Amino acid sequence: MDAITTPHDAFFRESFGRREIALDFLRHHLPPELLAAIDLDTLEISKDTYVSKELRSTYSDLVYRVRFQGGELVIYLLFEHKSSPEHWTPLQLLRYIAAEGDQYRKQHPEALHLPPIYPLVLYHGTRQWRVPASFHELVRPLPPALVPFVPQFRYALHDISARTDAEIKGDVMTRLVQLAMRGIFSDEPIQRLHELLGLIAQISDQGSALEILESLLRYYVQGTRRVEEHQVRTLLQELPTGDPIMQTFIERYIEQGEKRGEQRGEANLLLRLIERKFGPPTEPVRQQLLEADPETLLRWSDQILTADSLEAMLH
Repeated sequence: MDAITTPHDAFFRESFGRREIALDFLRHHLPPELLAAIDLDTLEISKDTYVSKELRSTYSDLVYRVRFQGGELVIYLLFEHKSSPEHWTPLQLLRYIAAEGDQYRKQHPEALHLPPIYPLVLYHGTRQWRVPASFHELVRPLPPALVPFVPQFRYALHDISARTDAEIKGDVMTRLVQLAMRGIFSDEPIQRLHELLGLIAQISDQGSALEILESLLRYYVQGTRRVEEHQVRTLLQELPTGDPIMQTFIERYIEQGEKRGEQRGEANLLLRLIERKFGPPTEPVRQQLLEADPETLLRWSDQILTADSLEAMLH
């Protein structure tokens, strides 16, 4: 699997890769007749992805497998995380369905049939979903004589964008992660995060609550780019909790946030020195410095004094 490259991708895979969330989500969003025919207790979650690194800024995916009528059903969950829908989503789905078929053939060389695939698209953007609902809608012209020779399939859509009134269903963790995705494009991300933190206390398992909390905070800081660490620390300090484990996490997060603030200041100083000596750094270089650990920043700060190029300094 390629490295995770976006906050949306990371949050989606961390959340819907959790078995308890996956099971709860599928129970509420698969058709009743399909739920009656599968054994959800046999759910297996694949860690692989069929989305190329180039498209990771637009799509993320997870593959679920369950026992179905003596065989297997593949549930392909595609998360589209642009702010506006992608017109070519059915074409992307066709590629992923074909890739899953190739993978199955490699794993089952004696098989003569492929397992059925249920494609489910999860969308949380700001614009209305006006994307072809079937592959045939992408093909023009399509006279009746050609219809039998063109692939045809539809996909299920779960639109949780803020502009819809879609009900967010499920247990508290399942609702929380969907509401987090719904609110990530909000003009008031601090208010959305405040509301989400209120749900954390309702998660009965403290281990899961801590994991979701950490993932949620990282998502809103990195995914909105409008939520600052000091604002998160303020929200956490206002969060009522009598649980010692939760309180320890909050104190540790606040302490780490202060250290990250100091480290970001050092990175910004080094960026200014780079701009003076080598010219404005590219965005990848900026990210590289902002994400570097303290020891690496110190080494680069020493090397900039004698380096004759940016490449030599970062070596």
